[in-house]
Amino acid sequence: MAVERAGGEASRPGTQHLVPPHVLAPALAAIVCLILVVIDWRVFVNTTRGQLVEEAARIGSRDARESFSGITGTLLSVVTVPALVIVVIVAVLIALAQKRWSIAIAAIVVLVGSNLTTQVLKELLNRPLDDVSEVALNSFPSGHATVAASVAATALLVLPVRWRPPVAVLGSLLAAAIGISTMIGTEATAWHRGSDVVAAMLIATLWYFLVEAVLAGLAHASGEIAAAGNPPRALMKVPLRILSTLGWLSVGLGVGALAATAVRAPISTDLGFQVAFLGSILGVAAVAFFTSALMLRLRPHHQPPLADPL
Repeated sequence: MAVERAGGEASRPGTQHLVPPHVLAPALAAIVCLILVVIDWRVFVNTTRGQLVEEAARIGSRDARESFSGITGTLLSVVTVPALVIVVIVAVLIALAQKRWSIAIAAIVVLVGSNLTTQVLKELLNRPLDDVSEVALNSFPSGHATVAASVAATALLVLPVRWRPPVAVLGSLLAAAIGISTMIGTEATAWHRGSDVVAAMLIATLWYFLVEAVLAGLAHASGEIAAAGNPPRALMKVPLRILSTLGWLSVGLGVGALAATAVRAPISTDLGFQVAFLGSILGVAAVAFFTSALMLRLRPHHQPPLADPL
């Protein structure tokens, strides 16, 4: 008798995998996220050229700060410890209402693990002083951006199947908005650099996939049927297309702007500063869109209950 795979297809009798696809996929995704965090830190924090690019972007944020500090201040004021506690409680209640005890625990792990990782890295990592930036303090990764990205990831983890596609799009926009807001800052100065925000998003995504890999492995070890927990392809098609299109547009424009900045660094013109800042925020947006698409695309490990509201 054929057994359903994580990909929604029936496996052939006698077919065995050393590591089941629904365990391997999120595990590999988590490893990729870790590698990208290291590359992000190595390039933009530990090289003079990377620091020059981000210093140009930080200076280029001044005009945006003058125009949008009221909006960014409002967005950033929402990200607080009490708000995060409320999110944890709500996520657990949503999971328990669907009788998904493992997902309730997973929600806590993603939220706490992501934000704790960011705070630990802030203490452990140092920013080499190359007399490049006026702001020498380490800001890698961004705490505010980690909160936003981890909340978006947790929503994908705990919400019913048919809610995930629109939530993936909205979550990516939320994460990007909060992340860019930390780069614009409020009134006096910008809080974070683009690399800080990118690292925060990747850390939240890493924890999401770690949880999925572990729970998928536990389900497989106990002999449970791999889940078909993804929305129908018809519901996935448009959101994935939106996320991928926005992601590739952001990558194309952002990489071009950052490459031009890196080649010409150190930057000394207003236009150069603005191009650097544009490239930085487009890079952040691209990571937000692609990580959301990846979390939506890779099938969750759990079997939806028969009474699960679709």
